[in-house]
Amino acid sequence: MNLAQKGIITSVKQIAMRTTEVVIKVPADFNFIAGQYIWLQIPILKYPDVKGNTRMFSISSSPNKKGELGIVFRNTESGYNKTLTEIIPETEVIFSGPFGPLKLPENNSLPIVFLAGGIGVSPFLSMIRFSNENHSSRKIILIYVNTNEKEIVYLDELRKIEKENSNFKLYCTCGLLKERVLKDSLGELINQKVIWSVIGPKGFVDFVSKYLNEKGISPQDIIFEQFYPDPSLKND
Repeated sequence: MNLAQKGIITSVKQIAMRTTEVVIKVPADFNFIAGQYIWLQIPILKYPDVKGNTRMFSISSSPNKKGELGIVFRNTESGYNKTLTEIIPETEVIFSGPFGPLKLPENNSLPIVFLAGGIGVSPFLSMIRFSNENHSSRKIILIYVNTNEKEIVYLDELRKIEKENSNFKLYCTCGLLKERVLKDSLGELINQKVIWSVIGPKGFVDFVSKYLNEKGISPQDIIFEQFYPDPSLKND
């Protein structure tokens, strides 16, 4: 169902440097697949924005959390972004979705490697949480890159999942991604049949793509999520 629906903001909080989490109460029958996104419309902009009052956000929460969904984003100076970071809980919003083909593959036998740059980790969070809650036998490796440690989101939760779930492995690094980090993190996986998924800023995606291509991995075997299909409407 992709029709516009009403939601209610229940929580707005800063969870890392220049990073905000928003939780939205949604109808109990709203369902989505881990990895999908919504369009979120704010009724009134507190600050003007030439791009309007609607933006796209990947859902970071698990589909198992019925009646609510979470989004996480970097704070910017856009009127939309500033309004959303200051929005008062109990504010009614309009959302539509879910949208997007990104999802966990049905074949559990192949390991999946998520390579996330910055807030590109959002849809991966939903898939990791969902897979962990469902005690999936799928092996997931997350290589998570941020500018600095203060911008890392949900690190404690990810470390807890890694500690309790032998099928999940976390590699977290800061600064510019280097080939050495990929080599050390991937190990023999680079020579095995693996599902690859890459999301992040253009420079990050280009660097990872080049590395994987040089290792003999075809672009056709890599899932690239076009996070914001229309640059004019991205949350910046």
